Amino acid sequence: MKFRNRHYLPLILTAALLVRFFGCASPTATVRQAGAATTPTQAPVSGPIEMPRIPEEEFTLPAPVADIVKPGEIVEPVPGGAIDWGAGVVRARGSGVIDPGDPNPARARLMAERAAVVVAQRNLLEIIKGVRVDSDTKVENFVTRYDVIYSHVEGVVKGARQVGPAKFDSLAGIVEVELEVNLTGPQSVADALTPAFTPAPTAQPPTTASAAVREFFRQYSGLVLDAGNTGLKPALFPKIYDEDGNLLLDTRDYYQFTGATGQQFLHYINRLDEILARPEFAGQPLVLKIKQVRGKLGADIVLSRQDADRLKWLKDGARFLFDAGRFLVKLLL
Repeated sequence: MKFRNRHYLPLILTAALLVRFFGCASPTATVRQAGAATTPTQAPVSGPIEMPRIPEEEFTLPAPVADIVKPGEIVEPVPGGAIDWGAGVVRARGSGVIDPGDPNPARARLMAERAAVVVAQRNLLEIIKGVRVDSDTKVENFVTRYDVIYSHVEGVVKGARQVGPAKFDSLAGIVEVELEVNLTGPQSVADALTPAFTPAPTAQPPTTASAAVREFFRQYSGLVLDAGNTGLKPALFPKIYDEDGNLLLDTRDYYQFTGATGQQFLHYINRLDEILARPEFAGQPLVLKIKQVRGKLGADIVLSRQDADRLKWLKDGARFLFDAGRFLVKLLL
């Protein structure tokens, strides 16, 4: 009997161990595995997460400013007339002598007035030839180089408008008239030069304001470049450089998109305080000092490196400044 019990003892012990293992593992282990599966240590990869797009803030261009400079504020006197850079016109005077021997006073006065117009047109043509296009070129350079430019300038002169009625001096026996033409816009000096502006820009300036341009208009009401005592001379299309000679902006590239419509896109001023008092500039413009001028005619602008860095967006934003009439150059004449 003792022999038989010892023979079955290993089987009994093995069975007891199996019962203990399966009895402890089956229900409890199943719950633990399920719990472990519901709390993984690493999230499953399901592709990149797309963040909701924030709509771009709507940009509204400031309303254009009209009549920034009064006539007579920025005037360059020349023989026979003047270039009014503030008002954007060229004016010329002409006089005609009344024939004292004409028995018909009305006819004599009319003939003298016609003669005055011819003289004023001749003076106007000479004044226009002397208008600075940029720091290296005058209108005369284009007139002598291109026959088409000469004919266009002649057409502008013949279409000049008379400023007020003719002035009759009975004591001196003369009649005086004054004619004027616009510097920019249709039938203007700049318009007559456009055939020589080659090659034309290959693409239009941006029509959508960049983030830098929008930020500028959120902070400032315009841009003012102050020439101080640098001796800057006004020109139709000044260029803007940094002090290393890098071209920041050639205003001529924008004329066909802005100034050609008749709007004066670049404003020369000398009374900044009066302009800052206007409600359109209540937000204060950004005023930068011109470091120096360049070119034989002294009409191109040079900015410091620091200020040039602040205007890295200028090529993209110039059109918006021009459209709103908020690009100003302060100088003394």
